[in-house]
Amino acid sequence: MSKRFLLSTLLLCGALSTCTVLPKRVPTDLYQLPPSTLRANSDGQTLRGLRIDTPTTSDALGGSRVLVMPGNNSFQAYPDARWSAPTALLWRDWLLDAFWRDGRVSALSTSSDGLQATLELGGMLRALHHENLQGLSLAVIRYDANLIEAGSRNILASRRFEVSEPVSGNGVNAVVSALGIAADRLAADLILWTVQQGQQQGQQQGQQQQEAQPRAVQP
Repeated sequence: MSKRFLLSTLLLCGALSTCTVLPKRVPTDLYQLPPSTLRANSDGQTLRGLRIDTPTTSDALGGSRVLVMPGNNSFQAYPDARWSAPTALLWRDWLLDAFWRDGRVSALSTSSDGLQATLELGGMLRALHHENLQGLSLAVIRYDANLIEAGSRNILASRRFEVSEPVSGNGVNAVVSALGIAADRLAADLILWTVQQGQQQGQQQGQQQQEAQPRAVQP
C-alpha cells in the first residue's frame, strides 16, 4: 500500500468523523386567527379616535406557539404549529381589524404607528389557548382591558373580558376555528364597552370645561 493512498484514506476518515447528519426539518404550519365577522354597526354611538396598544402577556403567551392546557395547570404546545406573529401582536392586530369592521370608531391606530390619540386601549392578554378541563374541550380568551387617557396616562375604566367556545373536532384547525368564534364574541362586547366609556369620558370633560369657564356677573 502506497504512502499516498494511506494518507488519503486517513484524511477521508477524519473528515467523515467530523460531519454530523442533520435531521430533516419538519415544516411548521403558520396560523392566523380567522378574520372577524363583525359588521358595520349604526346604533348612533361613535368615538372619534382610539389607539390600540400591544397587550402585556404571561411568559407562556410571550411567543408564537399554539398552546393547549391539558388539565394539570401546565401548558403544552402543538407540534409543528405556530401563530403567524407573536401572540400579543396577533391579538392587537386582530382587534384593530375588528374595530375597523364595526365602524363606530372613526380613527384607529396602533401603538407602533407613533400617532397622536386621545384614548388608548391597552391591558393584559391572560389567555388565548385551548383547554381540556373535566372532559370539556374549550377555546379560551381572557383579556383585561384598560381604557387610558393617552396624555395623562390615567386609567379611565377597566374591565375583564372572558369568553370560552367549544372546540368541535380534533387538531389545530378546529382549535383555531373555535378561537376565532370566541374572539368575535369578545370583540362585540369590548367594542361596545370602549365606545360607551369613551363617550362618557368625553361628556364629563365637556362638563368640566363648562364649569371652569368664568361666569358673567349679573349687574
